[in-house]
Amino acid sequence: MQPSSLTKILCRADLMRGQITLLKVLYERDEPIGRGELAEKLRGGIHQDPEQSLTGVLGAFGRRINETDDIPGSPGTDAFIKRQQIDRETHYLLRPEAREAIGNVPALVRRFDEPWDKLLEPDSRIEAKNLVPNSD
Repeated sequence: MQPSSLTKILCRADLMRGQITLLKVLYERDEPIGRGELAEKLRGGIHQDPEQSLTGVLGAFGRRINETDDIPGSPGTDAFIKRQQIDRETHYLLRPEAREAIGNVPALVRRFDEPWDKLLEPDSRIEAKNLVPNSD
């Protein structure tokens, strides 16, 4: 999928805490991250069942993608995230075109620089009106 389509997905509605933290962890890594480690990084300190929470975050992000106008089919999170099995565990890696799309949304990239505890605040989000992509 083209980075411009992925940027549209990021900018169409408020980005919620779980999606911001998911994208931050993946954006800041160059190698795949295992499901267990990803779950702990995202929600381990604030959720009794980080694995279940990760499932919810991935599901919400997949719905965001599939409900975006002009996105063909139902790619779900596969539009942004490559999954692979390593040592019988699912690992996740941000696709290069998704990394480019995130880089095109300054408000999101700036949010990645905030302290982790601030990102995890209950009402943490980026309002859609602030998700303005770079103009080419």
